[in-house]
Amino acid sequence: GEKLLDYPLRRRRQCMKDLLRDEKPGCFEYAKHITVSTSSLIFIQSAYLFVTVWQYAPVSQIEADDAHPDCEATLTKINSFLEAAFQSSCEGIMLKSLDVDAGYCASKRADSWLKVKRDYLDGTGDSLDLVPIGAWYGNGRKAGWYSPFLMACYNPDTEEFESVCRVMSGFSDSFYMEMKDFFSGDKILLKKPLYYRTDEAPDMWFSPELVWEIRGADLTVSPAHKAAVGLVHPSRGISMRFPRFVRCLSDRRPEDCSTSADIAEMFHSQTRKMDVSAAH
Repeated sequence: GEKLLDYPLRRRRQCMKDLLRDEKPGCFEYAKHITVSTSSLIFIQSAYLFVTVWQYAPVSQIEADDAHPDCEATLTKINSFLEAAFQSSCEGIMLKSLDVDAGYCASKRADSWLKVKRDYLDGTGDSLDLVPIGAWYGNGRKAGWYSPFLMACYNPDTEEFESVCRVMSGFSDSFYMEMKDFFSGDKILLKKPLYYRTDEAPDMWFSPELVWEIRGADLTVSPAHKAAVGLVHPSRGISMRFPRFVRCLSDRRPEDCSTSADIAEMFHSQTRKMDVSAAH
């Protein structure tokens, strides 16, 4: 065999296509991609900026070739690809250099590639103010901390906290340590309170203390989470896809977080509505 890790992406990709020539829809397909030009890696480093300016933000990938991106045709091509990624419910897009610093290195960030997700961009995605009501013990690098956290909205009619999602992205190590100290003692409950509505079973339950802003790609019907149950689907709640922590809202009480009605309204106003009547 031949080691390919140090070869640039363009050559690695060609080697793979030489070996795996025939795609089979629904069984084996290559990721959709487009190739745009750039004179240097400045394109990769500035991609986040011009994607933000154009207000599109998703897995599809864009690859960088060799001329300059500062032209309307190139930007239009990229924006069309981003919009197609949205419509296909992709989490994000990857921008990668084909030749310069384009070797493969596992589990390492580099300037030659960039991930762009809907929730990374201001003005896109859905943002909710949610309350952490439980957590699981972290694994691997997060061992000893809480990760993920179980987040909930509030239903003022029933006075219940209804689960929305698990979140494990967007936290710093210092924040993990702070939350491990904060959620301790009497803030850890012996059992699930009657006013918590969820089918999730975290390792521990927390008393409702904090409100966090959480941003995600979009909202979807969920069998496990109970936010707005009955308002969109008779037996299922609403969950957030690809949730990410943004900030702690220290001026908000838990009862002032996003409500079930808020979430149902946001679901109905999404650009691409799903057919909930077809959900099983």
